[in-house]
Amino acid sequence: MLDSRSKWISGFQLPVSGFAKHTFCLLGLLLLLVNSNVANAQTGEVTFTAYADAKEVLLNSYFELTYTLKNGEGLNFTPPSFRDFTVLSGPNQGFKTTIVNGRMSQENTISYRLQPKKTGRLTIAPAKITVKNATLESPSIQVTVVKGKANADDGTAEVFLTARLEQQEAFLGQQLVLDYILSARVDPQGLSAVSESDYEGFFAREIHQYDTRGMRELVNGVQYNSRILKRIVLYPQQTGNLTIDPLSIIVGIPIPGQRSQGFFSRPELRRVSISSEPITLQVKPLPSPRPENFSDITGNFELRAGLTRATITTDDAVSLQLVVEGTGDLKRIQAPDLNLPTEFEVYDPKVLEEEYIDLPSQIKGRKIFEYLLVPKMPGNYTFQPQVVVFNPDSLAYQTLTVTPMNLKVKAGSGEKKSGLVAEAEQNQGLYPAKAGAQLSPKETTFFGTSLFWILFLLPILASGGLLIYQRIQAAKPMIDPILRKQQLAREQALKRLEVAEQHRLKEDARAFYTEVERSLLGYVGDKLQIPRADMTKANVQAKLEELGANSDQQRSFQGLITNCEMALYAGKDNASAMEEIYGQAVSLLSEMEEVLGR
Repeated sequence: MLDSRSKWISGFQLPVSGFAKHTFCLLGLLLLLVNSNVANAQTGEVTFTAYADAKEVLLNSYFELTYTLKNGEGLNFTPPSFRDFTVLSGPNQGFKTTIVNGRMSQENTISYRLQPKKTGRLTIAPAKITVKNATLESPSIQVTVVKGKANADDGTAEVFLTARLEQQEAFLGQQLVLDYILSARVDPQGLSAVSESDYEGFFAREIHQYDTRGMRELVNGVQYNSRILKRIVLYPQQTGNLTIDPLSIIVGIPIPGQRSQGFFSRPELRRVSISSEPITLQVKPLPSPRPENFSDITGNFELRAGLTRATITTDDAVSLQLVVEGTGDLKRIQAPDLNLPTEFEVYDPKVLEEEYIDLPSQIKGRKIFEYLLVPKMPGNYTFQPQVVVFNPDSLAYQTLTVTPMNLKVKAGSGEKKSGLVAEAEQNQGLYPAKAGAQLSPKETTFFGTSLFWILFLLPILASGGLLIYQRIQAAKPMIDPILRKQQLAREQALKRLEVAEQHRLKEDARAFYTEVERSLLGYVGDKLQIPRADMTKANVQAKLEELGANSDQQRSFQGLITNCEMALYAGKDNASAMEEIYGQAVSLLSEMEEVLGR
């Protein structure tokens, strides 16, 4: 398609002016970028998968089966024999392109709607497809078919909320995944949060990137459509029995039998309040005895390390960076004692980076420590840092180590350089002038020309301008950067809300709620000087109370954040829900600015 379009442009006859030339150049550049992105998409891993939206299904019901080819162009798709099923619809084809962090991926899907012909555990054989002369097979799919009624009229709940924790026992600091799952026999038309646990005794982080597809489930012989409403990662901070309070929400259920009043009308809803059951988790202490050099973290981790240079002198300094990465509460770990050689003067280590990455089923963290070392005497030295962690899978303490690193230290001039100054000077790239350099006059004179005077006066004028600018800046009152950040908090929040409004007009619900949440959390974080990692409900509430925010404003803030987190599941009235959330956010910012802006 791209090639034919470019031929059409080249064959189209127009008087070629300067503007037209630039236009054609720009179009050519855009086509080149598109072709480049498509080519880059093909360089990703090619996968061919199968997904059924039900593990159990009723005999008189149906389920969706989807085959997905990612990052590849497929030929000769061969579906399996659906001999135990009736194909109600399909094959239905779909295509999707996504760009994440500048990397583009493509997905081609083929889906079927199947109805089972008999009960029992039925197996669907793999499908096949050809990609670049290679035949790929999808995994086989197993579905359990049972008898039952698709619509229960025996008082079975139309909708209910379940809190699922992957295990009932855990160790101190171990990462756990908590899912809130909404199951319904009807189509919920709206959702709003009422209350949520404070997760007392836990350090909690929310996962935003997870599988939001629905899954048909059988509960007491009744079929429900279930999906994850919210996913939380928990790190227990204390031992004993910890309780997770229920999550309470309100959903809208369409009233049966009502007729549509027009295209723009909304159905009348019956509001139903539902809550999950509380969960009790037993948190066990770590086994005794603990190793002396235990890092105080629990989980599955990897260790990496490196020196910034392999050869230095006694006049220089070298940086050793230690990277701890894995699934666990990295906030608990302090800079490990590396037992470095006594021939080095070691400065206090510092944290260069601490970040957490959302994965579909967990959160992976990374923490980087930097140790600045200054040698006291020449020699050849070997470094092999170690970190001791507790692995909950093996139920044992694990010593993480790295490949030995060698450092050669030569004798210096005796003029000690400290810290990063040595690094900066080492990388300046300045070399002494060569001996015997001679200057010889050229035939053409440069002195006295216009270019000479421009080059001569330019540094003087630049220096004078810089001096004037510095004096002007010095005359201004000093502004505390923290105070400056607080002053700009409202401006930054309004900018994010403008972006959210654009997403709302485009009906991009996920992007809209994400920007609204960032706007509110960013505003409160900047105003109250709360780091994003410490943005817990308890911290925010304590700060708001300290600065005089009333209870209604506190509840409005917490409720709006919770609604943003869960509103992605809103049904057909999602557009009106976004408009309502946007109005509440603007109003709340104005109210809080009156309190926090003082």
